[in-house]
Amino acid sequence: MNIVIIRPGAIGDTLLTFPILSALRAKYANLHITYVGNTAVLPLALEAGLVDAVSDFQSSQWSDLSSTVGIRTTTLRALLHETDMVICWLRDPDHLIARNLQEVGVRHSIIAPGRPPEGERIHIVEYLARTIEMECRPGTLVIEEECRKYKRGNASSIGIAIHPGSGGTQKCWSVERFAEVIEWIWQRGWPVLLLSGPADGERLAYFQQRLAPPQPQLLAMLVNAPLTEVARQLRQRRCYLGNDSGITHLAAMLGLPTIALFGPSDPALWHPVGPDSRLIQVVYEPDLTKLPVDTVIEQLQRQVDSNYQV
Repeated sequence: MNIVIIRPGAIGDTLLTFPILSALRAKYANLHITYVGNTAVLPLALEAGLVDAVSDFQSSQWSDLSSTVGIRTTTLRALLHETDMVICWLRDPDHLIARNLQEVGVRHSIIAPGRPPEGERIHIVEYLARTIEMECRPGTLVIEEECRKYKRGNASSIGIAIHPGSGGTQKCWSVERFAEVIEWIWQRGWPVLLLSGPADGERLAYFQQRLAPPQPQLLAMLVNAPLTEVARQLRQRRCYLGNDSGITHLAAMLGLPTIALFGPSDPALWHPVGPDSRLIQVVYEPDLTKLPVDTVIEQLQRQVDSNYQV
C-alpha cells in the first residue's frame, strides 16, 4: 500500500506526526510511506525508519496541489497516480486540493486542517489521529524503538542539554535567566551542551559573551547542526531543558528526561510526547517574563534526582 502524507509546518509540527506514522506502520502491512514536509526533519524520519521516501514541501511541484489549473508537474502526477491514499493536513476551503488529487487518479484522500478548530483543547497528536479515524494517544511509543542507534551516554555522565531558543520569540524564556540556570548547573560540576539553531543568533551571541565556564569541558556548543546530529548528541545527555520548540519535542521523543517551558502556547494542545510521559515535565506560565529562575532550577533538580544518581 502506497501512502503520501503531506504535513507542512515547523520542526515541532512535523515531529508531532511521528506517532501517527508509527501507528500507520503498525496498522498496515507492506506499507510504503512518502512523507512531504519540513526539509530539516525529513532525514530524521528516514533514519528512524518511519518513512520510505521524502519530499520537501517547499519544492515548486507541491504548489500544484492547490492550483486552479490542476496538477501539471509530470513527476508529481506519476507519483500520485501510483498512490493508494493521500493524507493531506492542509486547509482546502475551495476544495481545489481534493479536486486535483481526484483528477490525477488518487484512490482515496483525507484532507483536513493541520490543527484543531479554534477553542478545541485537544492534543495535536489525538487531533491528527482523529482526522484519519485512528486511535493514537500522545503517549504512544514514538521513536525510541526506531532510534536504538542513539545510545544513552554512560552512567557517569550528567551532561545537560539546553536549547534556549524557539521559532517564536514570545515562546522564549529570557537569556539572562537561562544563563543563571547554566551557572547553577556548573556549580554542581555538570557539563552543559548549548544548542543553537538558525533563529537563535542573537541569543548565542549573548551566551558567548556572558558565559565563562569554570572549566572548558563544562561547556559544549552545537550550532545549526542537522537534526540527525542533534539527536545523536541529545542521546548522550542525561537531561534536557528548553522552550516550546522543535528541539524540545525531539528530546522528549528520544526518551530524554525533558523540562519544557511553555508560554503563551497552550500545552494541552502542544505538550511534548515521548515513550515515557513520566520523564516529561511541562512548566506553564502564559507570560514567560514572570517565570522565576528558582522554579526552573527546582524542576531541573527534581528530574536529575528522580532519574539518575549524581
